[in-house]
Amino acid sequence: MSKKINLILAIHNHQPIGNFDNVISEACDKAYKPFLDVLEKYPPLKVSIHFSGCLLEWIEINKSDMIAQIKHLVDRNQIELMGGGFYEPIMVMLPERDRIGQIKRYTEYLQKYFQRKIRGMWVPERVWEQNLAKTFADAGMEYTVLDDSHFKYAGLEDHQLTGYYVTEDQGKTLKIFPASELLRYYIPFEEPAKCIEYFKACATEGGDVTMVYADDGEKFGVWPKTYDHVYKNGWLERFISVLLENRDWINLVTFNDVIDNYSPKGKVYLPDASYREMLEWALPVEVYSNYEDVYNRLNQVPWGANVKRFMKGGFWRNFKIKYPESDLLYAKMMHVSDMVDSMDKNGDEYTAAQKELFMGQCNCPYWHGVFGGIYLPHLRFAVASHLIAAEALAEKRKVKGAHYRISDFDCDTKDEICVSNSQMTVYFKPDRGGHIYELDYKPKRINLINTLMRRKEVYHKKIIDSLHSGDTGQAKSIHDVMPSKQAGLEKMLHYDTYLKEGLIDHFFEPGTKLKGVFRNEYRETGSFVTSSYNYKIDQGKDDVLIKLYQDGVVESGGHQCPVRITKEIKILDNESLMNIVYTIENHSVHICNAQFGVEFNISMTAGDAFGRYYYIKNREIIGNLAIEKELYSQNKLVLVDEWLGIEVLLDWNIPGDVFVFPIYTVSQSESGYELVYQNSSIIPRWSLNIKPGEKWRVVINKSVKSLKSTF
Repeated sequence: MSKKINLILAIHNHQPIGNFDNVISEACDKAYKPFLDVLEKYPPLKVSIHFSGCLLEWIEINKSDMIAQIKHLVDRNQIELMGGGFYEPIMVMLPERDRIGQIKRYTEYLQKYFQRKIRGMWVPERVWEQNLAKTFADAGMEYTVLDDSHFKYAGLEDHQLTGYYVTEDQGKTLKIFPASELLRYYIPFEEPAKCIEYFKACATEGGDVTMVYADDGEKFGVWPKTYDHVYKNGWLERFISVLLENRDWINLVTFNDVIDNYSPKGKVYLPDASYREMLEWALPVEVYSNYEDVYNRLNQVPWGANVKRFMKGGFWRNFKIKYPESDLLYAKMMHVSDMVDSMDKNGDEYTAAQKELFMGQCNCPYWHGVFGGIYLPHLRFAVASHLIAAEALAEKRKVKGAHYRISDFDCDTKDEICVSNSQMTVYFKPDRGGHIYELDYKPKRINLINTLMRRKEVYHKKIIDSLHSGDTGQAKSIHDVMPSKQAGLEKMLHYDTYLKEGLIDHFFEPGTKLKGVFRNEYRETGSFVTSSYNYKIDQGKDDVLIKLYQDGVVESGGHQCPVRITKEIKILDNESLMNIVYTIENHSVHICNAQFGVEFNISMTAGDAFGRYYYIKNREIIGNLAIEKELYSQNKLVLVDEWLGIEVLLDWNIPGDVFVFPIYTVSQSESGYELVYQNSSIIPRWSLNIKPGEKWRVVINKSVKSLKSTF
């Protein structure tokens, strides 16, 4: 009897909510459609394919011929469609009701269009926790696929990863296939003959071995240099031809085929995990550097492989610790989920709100690895926009006028304050400087503090090296190659020490320059930036007044002067306006000479693009939103985004000098290292000379207005 093997080829295609139409279109033209075209030429080839719901909805609207092509290939049993969460959420971050809701909604969608029973599902980013076994079973799923590293962390050996296993949680069972990490690096980067040699080494006389390749469809045309490699140079057709030439011992099957014809290899319980690289990215930067060094050193010793299989890295949920902005987005999502769940579930508004919520759960802006993720503001913008829309629908028939809620939204044991009216919702963080950390303008469904601080990343050390490294011109995995998309990135590696929010209270050293503040290389002479503020709230008949106050010290004339800052924020019914009154009291026996500034961070869609600019009095335009500039003796500054159709007005009753500068991050994406505009920082400043026991006061108005979009 000759040796045989079963081979499952599983492809995962996904584009995130909020991605640019031209990017999705290019992915279709360079990867998804060419792959289907090649598949159509080889009827004996079977493939399991998962399209995320957000991608398939886009294809349905913009490239409907692909829907017909997919249906044709499904009908002739070449494609086994896999289900999943409709909008590709990380399942473990959702309430159970939303996990099941996302899966069932997508199953119904697929079965409606393709008339096939959906038996299995793709796990977004293969982020697994054991309780998902019950979730998936309760949602009607029979199987899923994870990386072989999940199984190795549980103690299984390579020779045991030749078929599927059964797991359970609370008595509900689920079948799980291990996908080969080695094949992820072979396909499509190594020559097909090398893959065949690997399959030969795995084949057995009994023919009950099943090997699984499961990875991103973007590797077949979107990743750098892969379009030429896979299609123009013929890698994919060579690979398929070799497989078909060896069909006497390579059995091309789907997950359903294996489940229906072979028994499970046994029972298994898998630890919390994802694919190996994801767990590395979740580590803190300093720890990640050490981990990477140790991991690479193990390649140099003969026993290294036996140790590496137990090196698990971090834990996906800790992205919310590594990136507090992700945690705030998650907190918003959970808050909105509760609001949607409290709605009347029989109405159309509930259905619409649930869809907006589910779209706001798309995973991409909640984390960061080799893909841009949280660093891409348009992805954060889109997810936040859908959450704002869901929130507006959920509160539509509830409290009217300005109202507030106190809750520990981010589950850190500290209260946050949410104030809402028909025009905007404002979130305050008293224990972190009394900052405003979210400002939702409802008419445009935009969070105007959709910001990201500049922080160290482990790959920043590699940027200088990458600028001088050679390019072989060969297609490689994006885990192995990372070019810079522009020169001079090493000069933009500046790091912040606080989140870029609103109402940040600064005391600057005399002579502080714009460049030092832009680079975060200045010295703070007060103690207020992130200190905890006390608060009081007054619910008026037609307004809400938030009073935040804190005692601290300010350096002045060689003395530590005790001062109190009080900031009172009034939000009226049905107006997109905040009236902010700052009072600074000198509690010392010395004159307080200081330079006081209030930092506002405003996020628009771009910095230096057309139609994004500042203007001052008399509508004098002073530059785009990416300028670094110091303005003198001003009492008004307006930010305009004509693409969004919005302007944000800041004015204050005492003229002051103003620092204006952009926040740019240096991050990596699948196409290379890049500079990304995150937001614009505006810091009006005043020179104080407060006598002992006296007070100084300034009134600031912040308002938002819709414009007619010119785009």
